[in-house]
Amino acid sequence: MQTRLLPILSATIVIAVGSMLPVYAAENEPTSTPAVHTELVTKDQATHLSSSLLLQTTNNKAVDLVKEDIKAKEAAKKAAAEKAKKIAAEKAAKEKAAKEKAEKAAAEKAAAEKEAAKKADADQQTSAQDQNQPSGQTMMMEATAYSSDPADALGGGSITATGQNLLENPMAVAVDPSVIPLGTRLYVEGYGEAYAVDTGSAIQGNIIDVHFSTAGQCEAWGRRQVKVTILG
Repeated sequence: MQTRLLPILSATIVIAVGSMLPVYAAENEPTSTPAVHTELVTKDQATHLSSSLLLQTTNNKAVDLVKEDIKAKEAAKKAAAEKAKKIAAEKAAKEKAAKEKAEKAAAEKAAAEKEAAKKADADQQTSAQDQNQPSGQTMMMEATAYSSDPADALGGGSITATGQNLLENPMAVAVDPSVIPLGTRLYVEGYGEAYAVDTGSAIQGNIIDVHFSTAGQCEAWGRRQVKVTILG
């Protein structure tokens, strides 16, 4: 029985194995690799490509340089304008200061010349009066001034103690009669010739008070020491 089954079993195994080989072969067949398409570049094309890239890079740098140059020029132009504006302002300030200084100097010079001319005129008048001064007894006295001007709060009226009308004859001197008798003809330095025709409560001792027509003349006279000559 066993001897008869062996051939059958062997045949069955062979058939089974044979039927399995195609399937195994199909399952283990190597998978095909996809084709890779590679394009070859020639030397000239590579050179051209490199040149193009280099040119593009150079152009970009050139554009950047142009932009930087424009920016630098604009900054320089702005700085130059600001500098010019500052210089112009400083120049204008100096010119203004110089003009003001010149005007001030001119005004001071004019005022000094006017004052000098005024003093020279006063000195000339005094000198002329002194030259015409007749000889006689002299004394140094303190001289004040008064006027018949209504604007003068200290004015003593227009009629003197001796009755002289000051509006008609303004040349008059108030004296202390105990020192200079009324009616005495006098020559007062800086004032001129006049008569002692008036008195005053403040005129005591070695003091005289000369008359002027206006309060302004009295203020200009002020209070001073003068030489008084007794003419008679």
